[in-house]
Parts: sequence; structure tokens; C-alpha cells
Amino acid sequence: MLNRKIAPIRQIPDKIVVTKADEIILPNGIRLLSINVGSEDVCKIDLHFSAGSRYQSKPAESRAAISLLTEGTKNLTSHQIAEKFDFYGSFCEQNSDRDFGKISMFSLGKFLNESLDLLEQVIKSPIFPEKEVETYRIKGKQSLIVELEKVTTLSRQDFFKGLFGFNHPYGFFAEPQDYLNIQRSDLVNFHQSHLTSNLCTIVLSGKVGKTEINDVINHFGKEKWGNELTNLEILPKITIPKQRKHFSHKEDALQSAIRIGRILVDRKHPDYSALVILNTLLGGYFGSRLMKNIREDKGYTYGISSTILTLREFCVFVIGTEVGAEYTSPAIKEIYFEISRLRNELVSNDELDLVRNYLLGELLRSFDGAFTIADTLISLFEFNNLDYTFFENTIHTIKTITPEQLMKLANSYLREDDLIECVAGSVSNI
Repeated sequence: MLNRKIAPIRQIPDKIVVTKADEIILPNGIRLLSINVGSEDVCKIDLHFSAGSRYQSKPAESRAAISLLTEGTKNLTSHQIAEKFDFYGSFCEQNSDRDFGKISMFSLGKFLNESLDLLEQVIKSPIFPEKEVETYRIKGKQSLIVELEKVTTLSRQDFFKGLFGFNHPYGFFAEPQDYLNIQRSDLVNFHQSHLTSNLCTIVLSGKVGKTEINDVINHFGKEKWGNELTNLEILPKITIPKQRKHFSHKEDALQSAIRIGRILVDRKHPDYSALVILNTLLGGYFGSRLMKNIREDKGYTYGISSTILTLREFCVFVIGTEVGAEYTSPAIKEIYFEISRLRNELVSNDELDLVRNYLLGELLRSFDGAFTIADTLISLFEFNNLDYTFFENTIHTIKTITPEQLMKLANSYLREDDLIECVAGSVSNI
């Protein structure tokens, strides 16, 4: 019988097999990655476009254009589109962020061709019906008004505004009124200029063979579509922020939301993999130092984490938590205390071994299943144009990094004066 009082022996795997995608360039120039993993007759197709909010000409334009793709085409109403997806057992979803717009479809293999025919109409010939646009305006405005009542939203927005400045595409946020200013013509223009074949990458995953790949080529790989925008707008230069601390007042808030962090190097930088390890020690998993101190020992919060967010040009390091309002100042003090420990104390070998094991396990999980592999590889190629050696370098760093190297890294990247600090909550508790 398993003795649960004895922890299992930790074993660091000697080698991790990285599943690679088959890659072809389609006749119209689109890059197609196919990942044939799995025995179930299910496929997923992801179409990634360089169509994030950084490329929009009006606030909320990118998100609106991608969200409303399924609300009507030249031949089908939104109701008919939904019915057809249901009939084939398929499911379509759209997402957008600051860099990319993404349309994903899950489909049974036996109905992939029919589902792709529907998806092709949705992506290539949406009509953005005025009635649906009006509904989106009203719902978008109301949804944002509700979001702006939350301290988490306020601190998150202050954090990115503090890092990049309000006028930078990464620091800009739409206001409720911006949704009312969205015009159908804006969405048509954005669709024609950014949801185009020359800004698209396709990932096909699941049980995939020649038939499925040919289906994709027939629907998306032969002819070019869109206005072929060739020069994407370059990000403006980031000015170094003068103000380190930001506060948003929220009357009678029971909790305070805290965000502390900075801009980091991108994933091509030699320090990146080591920074992932440093971040994990600090707040990157449930047994991290921030969780042990501020959640388990002090009880200030239900959860606290530190994360490295990936953007197309670089990464952002951020510590985030929500604490009881009366614990705001003590929690911030403990966050800086844990950062200071990383700069001044060598991490023990036992703690470092635990983190090594956790990170290698996470790396293994990122290649567990076709759809997970698809997400991992598109992130690898699209965000920073990396190749498979990124994983080999990461594994080597995880296995070989020393406590001395981590301390040196903390002194380079986690200096208190370099960190932006944002709090949203009640003034009386700050």
C-alpha cells in the first residue's frame, strides 16, 4: 500500500523528447505546421494573424473585428453559422491580444472538410452586420464599465501604463465610450488589411494525415486573400518611466490589488531561461517563496504569483495578488523582503532541485497531447521567431544552473528601484 507520509523520490529526467511539427509553405505563402499526434478522430485548426490591438487604428477595433467574424457572412446569418457548426459537431472560438488575433476550430475528422468550408466563409467573407455591431457596442461598453469597478483591472491597467506609457500600444487601454465609437466600416477595413493570407500562420493538430492537410490547402492555401499589407507598424520607443509607484483609489474596497514588476529581455536573450528559474523560485508555482510567506505563513491572501508574460518584442515580469485591504502595506513589504532574499542569500540545493523537477515536469506537460503541442509551438515561432534549440537550451539551463548564478541574476534584474509598483484599493489602507 502506498505510504502517503513518505514523499516520492524526485527524479530529474535525462532527456525530453520534443515533438516537432511538419512544416510546409502553401502555394499562397502561408506557413502550415501540422502535428499528427493522437488516436481519436479529432482535429484542431488554429489561424494566427498579426492582428492584435497594437495594429489597430481605433480603440477596441481589433477585438471587435475578430469577435464579430461569426456574426454573419455573405451567404449565412449568425444563427445559420452557429447551427451549421453544431450540426457538424464543430466548435469555433476567437481570441485577440496585443500582438495577435487567433481563430481556432475543433472538428471531428470525418466532418473536417465541411467544417473548413464554413470556417473559410467566416474568415474570408464576414459582413459585420450593423445590428450585430450595435449589440457589440452596447455590450462592450457595459462589460468594460463593470470591469473597471474591479481593483484587479485598475491595478493591471496602471501597471502597463506605468511600464510603457499610456500612448504606447502596450500601455493603451480602451475607455467605455470607445466601444460606442466603433463603426462597421472600421471593422471592414481592419479585416481587409490584417486578417489576410500574408499575415497568417496555420497550425493543424490532432489525428492528421494527407487528407486533412489537403483539405486545409484547398480552403486556405491556394489563393491569396485580403489587401496584402506588407509593412506592419513598428512599435514606438519606450521611454523609461519616471514614476515608480502608482495608486488607484477605489472607495470602500475590501481588497487591494497589487502589481509589481518590470520589462524583461525577450526569449532570445541568453539570460531568459535562467530568469524563468528565478521567477519560479520567487512566485512561479504553488510551493514558491511568495506563496509560502504571504499565503501560508501570514495569511494575507488566497494566492500570489509571479509570472513572465511573453510579448512579441520582449517579456514582462509581474508579481500579482489581491490582499485584504488592511494587509496592503505588510504584503508589499513581504514581497520586497522575498526579492531581497534572492539578491542576498544563496538558494539551497534542496529548494533548487525541487524547482528543477517542477520546471522539467511543466516542460513535459507542454508536449502532452496534440493541442497542447500546437499551443507550445505557435508560441515558440510566432512571438519571438525561435526554433527548437530553445527547448534544448532551456533544459540545459534548468539542469546546470547554480545558486551563485541565480543570485547574480537577481542582482541584475530584481533591483527594487527598477520595479514598478501599482496598487488599487482604499486610500485609508495605504
